[in-house]
Amino acid sequence: MKTNGAIGRLMAYIFTPLVFVIIGYAIAALIFSPFFEFIHAAGNLLIGPERPDFAPLELQSVFDEEAADEMAEITEEIDEDGDVVIHISEITFPHYGQHYAELRNRRIGLQAPVYYGDNYEILRVGVGHNISSLLPGFGGTMLLAGHNTSDFLPFQDIIIGDVVEFQTNYGHFEYEVVHMEVFHRDEAASHVDFGQTEIELLVMYTCYPFDVIGRTPYRLFVFAEKISGPEIDIYARE
Repeated sequence: MKTNGAIGRLMAYIFTPLVFVIIGYAIAALIFSPFFEFIHAAGNLLIGPERPDFAPLELQSVFDEEAADEMAEITEEIDEDGDVVIHISEITFPHYGQHYAELRNRRIGLQAPVYYGDNYEILRVGVGHNISSLLPGFGGTMLLAGHNTSDFLPFQDIIIGDVVEFQTNYGHFEYEVVHMEVFHRDEAASHVDFGQTEIELLVMYTCYPFDVIGRTPYRLFVFAEKISGPEIDIYARE
């Protein structure tokens, strides 16, 4: 009987409080897990390596000498409509993870490197180009992604009519913003038409809204139509 009483007191003073502590920690973990995830992600951005080794072209706001030499060697032609045309054989296509372009709009303070590919590591250091979409000058749709806390943070000030510059190693392109819309992330893919289109379209998206800490189910899409820049001739020369 004394043994049973000792066990009862042990349960009352040790095991029962321990059970409640464990339950309390479990509830707190469920409630605050999104906050912890955000802190962890922010910590990775702050203390992680500045740039992973993607063998980039070293493009900056102004091309370096190597990129400038490459552009100087490109042969441009003028078609019957007066448009600048570059043959596809003149283009050096980027490899996955390669920094191949710069995106700019001085009015809103947008200036970001563009990498070919859009995985997590790429989006940590710049804007990612979805490889299922086309490159500038090919007359189709380009899809770019960027974080709303860094490269695409200036999108909170973008308006219809803004011109986004897209500088590549084979030409300078400009796209005018014609439409902006917020979609749920599960519906976003259905609003982007990949491949050849009547008008070359630059589509850029980021998480939305901008003042929410942590994950959000919404995406802001910015649609911009090409207004200047060379066209790519994909057919063999005679």
